[in-house]
Amino acid sequence: MQIPVLTRDGKIQSNITIDSEVSSESYNSGLVHEIATMQFAGLRAGNASTKTRGEVSGGGRKPYRQKGTGRARQGSSRAPQWRGGAIIFGPRPRNYFYKEPTKKVLKALKESLLVRVSENQVSVIPSPELLSAKTKLLVSLLSQYGYQAGYKRILLVSENISDETILAGRNIPGLMMLSPQQLTPLDVVLSDSILIVEDSLPWIEQFLKGSN
Repeated sequence: MQIPVLTRDGKIQSNITIDSEVSSESYNSGLVHEIATMQFAGLRAGNASTKTRGEVSGGGRKPYRQKGTGRARQGSSRAPQWRGGAIIFGPRPRNYFYKEPTKKVLKALKESLLVRVSENQVSVIPSPELLSAKTKLLVSLLSQYGYQAGYKRILLVSENISDETILAGRNIPGLMMLSPQQLTPLDVVLSDSILIVEDSLPWIEQFLKGSN
């Protein structure tokens, strides 16, 4: 499989050959799903909360006397069996984050990237140097590489993203800009197309051709 190296006008200048048999039909989908599930779990807020017996207001007085009424003895009207009382085994604030081994995460990242390469959705582009932080300038530049606002999710990977590019790209729907160190399998899975800036070319070659 090959990764095209594009010029500024979107034409193919050369190709990078990757020796791999990974494709959208034959890849470790279980591993990628496992790591993506871990990331989704880490994104959960976990702030659902119900009140226990000690947190419900009121109920300090005994509802009725202990004996002589024929009813079951009760110490508080805020006990769980009472209307307006506490909740038994309700949700409490918690952290859903858990961590998988780093080797598994890197393997899932490599698998997901190779799938995108096999689908011809990964390209190497020149550095998007902008003279001003204008969104329309960056949209015009990305349109040379197949970007259509609102119809495609593009992942831009670069070691050195300028402040002008960050300001220009934050209003573009579907565009996500990350460095190679920030890239995760979930970012790759959720993207339709991946643009690797030329300053990250050594990283992508070493990562995809190396063994993890």
